[in-house]
Amino acid sequence: MKNHLLVIITLLTSLSLAIGQDKLPTATVSDIDGKPIALHDYVADGTPKIISLWATWCGPCRMELSALHKVYPDWKEKYNIEIIAVTVDNGPMLKRAKSMFESNGWDYTFLHDDQKELMKKLGLTGIPYSILVDGDGTIRSVQTGYFPGYEKELEAKIKAL
Repeated sequence: MKNHLLVIITLLTSLSLAIGQDKLPTATVSDIDGKPIALHDYVADGTPKIISLWATWCGPCRMELSALHKVYPDWKEKYNIEIIAVTVDNGPMLKRAKSMFESNGWDYTFLHDDQKELMKKLGLTGIPYSILVDGDGTIRSVQTGYFPGYEKELEAKIKAL
């Protein structure tokens, strides 16, 4: 019961924080080579994006990224959408994240938030956490956690952009 209450509180907190923010918060993440990237500027390029925060130790995160991998080529062609996978792994786990990314053939943009700046600014305490932003960087939808079939709901939201 206590765990269920914690999950509900986390979900409501994340939802209220995301809904209260029209634009993605300003945060610096890094690309696969360690080059800093201002995420807000990166997403406001006219192309809608799905930003998925994940970690190597998170089973639901891996399930989500694998499920999105199956639909991504179709969505890329139909909706001109980009998926950005932002790992929150750091230290030695960051190397594992890169390896996992490559071995799974995930052809998303790989970024990392090893300082957890983005997570903190979003007020997140759990992952996976996915954000759908339009081409201006405005948050249109958020999803905490993963469940099979989530991709269908997400596609409906992408179509509505």
